[in-house]
Amino acid sequence: MDVFVRVYRGTPVRSCLTMALLYRLEDFPNIRVTILSPSSQIPIDSETYWYQNEVGPFKIGEISEANFHIFAKCNAEHLAKSDIYCVMDDDQLPLPNDFFEQGRIALENHPEYGMLAGFPLEYGLSGQPYAERTEDVIEAHSIGCPYFVRKGTLSFPDGPLRQYDGILSKVVTDQGLKTGFARKCLYNHLGYGFSQVEHVD
Repeated sequence: MDVFVRVYRGTPVRSCLTMALLYRLEDFPNIRVTILSPSSQIPIDSETYWYQNEVGPFKIGEISEANFHIFAKCNAEHLAKSDIYCVMDDDQLPLPNDFFEQGRIALENHPEYGMLAGFPLEYGLSGQPYAERTEDVIEAHSIGCPYFVRKGTLSFPDGPLRQYDGILSKVVTDQGLKTGFARKCLYNHLGYGFSQVEHVD
C-alpha cells in the first residue's frame, strides 16, 4: 500500500513528532512511504539525505508551499500505485501493527464508503461522541487525515485550510458514497495543539 506523509517542519517540537512517526513507519513491511513537504522546507543536501539514509529510505516529494493542504493530497492521488492508499500527517502515530491492513480491509468490505479515516484515541475517551461506538466502520462527516481512499475517488477543488476536510468529504458524498472512521485503525494524535492549524478554544 502507498502511504503519503504530509510533513510540516514548523518548530523543534513538530520536527521531533515527525521523526517519531517516520521511525514507527519502519515497523510496517508492506507499505511504500512517500514524504510530501513544501520544497522550501527540505534542503536537498541535509534533511533529505538524513531521511533517506537514517529513516527509510523513503521517497521525497517536494510541493509548492502555496496551497500545500490541497496539492499534497492531489499529488498523493497522482502518485499512488495501489488501489487503496493512505494519506496522513506527520504527527499521527499509528498504533496497531496492522493499522494499514485494517484500513484497507475496512474500505474493501464496505463499498458504500468512499473514504475512511483512522480513529484517534481521544475519540474513544469517556464523554466523547464516539466513545461507545464499537462497530468496524462508523459513519461521520468532514473526516480528515489519516484517511484511506480508493484511487480515482477524489478530486481537489479550491478551498481554505480550515474547511478543507469538509470540502474533500463532500467530493466523496456527492458521488453517493459515505465517509467515516475505521474503528480498528487507532492512532495517537501526537501533535494535538501543535498542529499547523492553530488551536482555537
